[in-house]
Amino acid sequence: MRLIRSPIRVHILMDSLLWLLACVSPSSWALGDEPRDEPVVVEKHSRAFKISIDGTERGTLTMLLTKRDDGTETMRGQTELSFNFIVYKYRYSSSRTELWKSGRLLRLANEADYNGDKYVVQAAAQQQELSFEVNGKSQRTAADVWVTSYWREPEPHRVGQKLTLFEADKGRKLSGALQRVGKEQLALEKKTVNATRYQIRGDVEVDLWYDEDQRLMRQHSVESGHRALFELTQIIR
Repeated sequence: MRLIRSPIRVHILMDSLLWLLACVSPSSWALGDEPRDEPVVVEKHSRAFKISIDGTERGTLTMLLTKRDDGTETMRGQTELSFNFIVYKYRYSSSRTELWKSGRLLRLANEADYNGDKYVVQAAAQQQELSFEVNGKSQRTAADVWVTSYWREPEPHRVGQKLTLFEADKGRKLSGALQRVGKEQLALEKKTVNATRYQIRGDVEVDLWYDEDQRLMRQHSVESGHRALFELTQIIR
């Protein structure tokens, strides 16, 4: 007896096979593999700063801070400055993402625009160092760098030590000695907040204040003879 292959039966068979394949998830193709859960966000908030240069308000900084249950912390920052002079205007902007774990920088991506002069910086932690690129040119620095965004309060073991600093806007390697000044009180949203003050002196001249969450509240620095003041104006949780 000859088997008759009806086009309708073939079509039904193919539809059944496709349905079975669709029901099989990719994770089940390798026996014994189970899907892994993504790290859970345990803390997330944003911080808004106003920036003054030589006593005149010139721009803003916003930080989005995220902490996950695997110990990683992420900072996404956006800075905008504007200088309107009589004969010309100057604009500066910077967009950055930093990933940290156990006090060490794992990855960094930064794009900065200095009134048309652009810098693209990318960095990644290696076993014994931090490798980074500035506009495609590769360089290296120490693994335990402290990035000059300064958003995290320094660990106690860094106090009294000479720090290896990484200025991410242009990918510059700097250094400076860190000292703890002591406790002070700062105003925030019509309240008084306890803060801890630090100083860094060397290639940079910076004073930093951190709240009880160990996050940046205030920053005062002097660069090229100009005074820059970052003041926290709002925390959104």
